[in-house]
Amino acid sequence: MVDELDHLMQLIAKTSHSSGASYLSGMDITMQQFIVLKLIVEKEHPRMTDLADELGVTMGNMTTMAERLIKHGYVIRKDDPDDRRIVRVCLTATGKDLMAKASEKKRKAMEMIIGKISQEDRTALLKIMEKLALAMGQEKGEK
Repeated sequence: MVDELDHLMQLIAKTSHSSGASYLSGMDITMQQFIVLKLIVEKEHPRMTDLADELGVTMGNMTTMAERLIKHGYVIRKDDPDDRRIVRVCLTATGKDLMAKASEKKRKAMEMIIGKISQEDRTALLKIMEKLALAMGQEKGEK
């Protein structure tokens, strides 16, 4: 059971990553950049260190990723008004527009995949995924 579950999770992750390339095609953005932009949206003006921690990368790697996004005009760096040692990252109008388009394409791709599963199975899948996420969070000491 554990081996089969591990195999299926890897297959889903691999397929999800490759399908991400398809919904991002023509958008001048990589899957990794999309993930960083999505985190910026979710965390609302996060610190660079928060992004690095969340992604499990060094500050050097995070700086390189941020520089690429800045170069494309998707994000800007801002000093924290309360502590100038802290650097925050914010989406530009171009970045917000890109994320809206990419998110809509991703949603449509997911709807096509989920549409192949019966409503009953979708409901069961959602409940199981919620339980799995909770169990994984508890394993890591999260709630």
